[in-house]
Amino acid sequence: MPYTYRCETCAVTAPRRSDTYEAEADRRQHRAAAHYGLAPDGDGILETPGWVSTALRIAAGGIAEYARRAARKARSREEPPEHWRQAVLLLAVGVGVLVLLGMLVRAVTGT
Repeated sequence: MPYTYRCETCAVTAPRRSDTYEAEADRRQHRAAAHYGLAPDGDGILETPGWVSTALRIAAGGIAEYARRAARKARSREEPPEHWRQAVLLLAVGVGVLVLLGMLVRAVTGT
């Protein structure tokens, strides 16, 4: 992953480097030249994302935004959500099957 040195105090950014050693060398040179060797507030080495991680971040942001909009969408208070209707229907069918099975067992065993 590429790395970049950034000094927020001076509002300067060094070119992208292939490893942290080169970015740290940029930091040492900048601190020596601009800050007399001192460490200013807000300077650091940033991991610069490539195109794959940028695309994944955009996709994740889109999915999160879709989920937020879906959660905010107003639902009617009179009508329960679809998954509750399906759960109640499944429960009713299950109880019906158990009752029929119980009646069949009673008929076969004669008790």
